Amino acid sequence: MSFLSTSLAVAGAALGIVLAGSMAQADPLGPPGTACGPNKVVTDNHTCEAFNASCTGYDMMVIGRVDHQGHCVVPGVNGTSP
Repeated sequence: MSFLSTSLAVAGAALGIVLAGSMAQADPLGPPGTACGPNKVVTDNHTCEAFNASCTGYDMMVIGRVDHQGHCVVPGVNGTSP
């Protein structure tokens, strides 16, 4: 084996180990929409928030409310308050 093929084999094996390790880690809260406390639900961004809590966008501006499925929706949709 040449140095290049040995290096590629080692790099490929290391990448496989890293990918296998990252896929093996389960989300401790569960998938979005899973109950995680009294009146709380796992959100799309994998946090545990109260139903009807304010949710923000990437710029941290409030854009909606957390619904029962863990999605950030426009207030008044899916049972959230306006």
